[in-house]
Amino acid sequence: MSTNKRINEELVCVDALSHCLKDQCGCATVAVDKEENDPPDFWVTVDGERFAAEVTSIVARQDYRATCGKLKRSIRDSVKEQGSVDGSYALLIMRHPRLPKSTSREWWSLVAQAASFIIATRDAESTEEVRLLENTDGHLGIKKVSARGTAVGTIGPIDAKREGEIQEELQPLMAARLTEKRQKLENKRIPSACSGVMLLLYDASGYASSTDARKALLSVAGHGWFHSIFWAASFTDRPNRLSPADPGRFGTFLYSRNEKWRMSLTPGGSA
Repeated sequence: MSTNKRINEELVCVDALSHCLKDQCGCATVAVDKEENDPPDFWVTVDGERFAAEVTSIVARQDYRATCGKLKRSIRDSVKEQGSVDGSYALLIMRHPRLPKSTSREWWSLVAQAASFIIATRDAESTEEVRLLENTDGHLGIKKVSARGTAVGTIGPIDAKREGEIQEELQPLMAARLTEKRQKLENKRIPSACSGVMLLLYDASGYASSTDARKALLSVAGHGWFHSIFWAASFTDRPNRLSPADPGRFGTFLYSRNEKWRMSLTPGGSA
C-alpha cells in the first residue's frame, strides 16, 4: 500500500469490529453492508441479528501531536542526509504554536533551520535554546541537551499524559460524539429499523489504551442509549479482511448490552 494513500477509517474500524466479533467473541457469522445513504455508515448482521453501525474518530490533540512527530522526523532525516545526529536534541514546545503545513515552503524552511543548528553544534556538550518559531499561540525552540546519544526528541504539551489526564480529555470528546451521532440516528429513525445501534470509535493516533477509554466512556451520561460502543485501537500486522488495501486494527468493546461482547479483550490487554 502506498504511504500516500489516505486510510479509509470507516473500513478499518468496521473490519476491526468484525474481527473482534468473530475471533474474540466467538460469533459464528458477521456480515457487513455499506449504507450508501448514511447514517448509519454500515449495517452489521451478527448471527442473524441486524445492527446499525456508525463510525466516528476520536482525535483529541492527535493531529497536533502527529504534526510535531512528523516535524521531528523530518529534521532528523534532513540531518542524516548530511551526516549524523551527534548528541541528544530537544524540540521545546511552549503551548501550541501554529505550525506550517508539511507541504509548504515554510515547513521545509523550519526543518532546514533546525537541521543547520544540529549540524553546527555537533561538537558542543550542550546549548541554550534557540527559538525557531513564535506566534500568538506559543513558540517552538531547539536545544542540545547532551553530547550523548543520537536523538531528536520533544519537550512540551505533546508529551505522554497521566491516566487521569487522558480520561479527563477523552470524556468531553466522547460526550460530543455520542450526542451528535445519537441525534442524527434518531432523526432518521434508525433505532426502530434494527436490534440496536453500535458506535465505533476510531482512535486516530493511538491516543489512549482501551482501559483508559472504557473508564472515560462509562463516566459519560447517555452511553447506554447505544447497544454497544466499540474502540478500534492499535494497528497490527493483521490483514484487513474487508479492505485488504488498508491496515488492520485490533479493538474491543468499551460497553455492550451483550455481556459476552463486553467481556472481549484487546490482545495484549490494551491498545
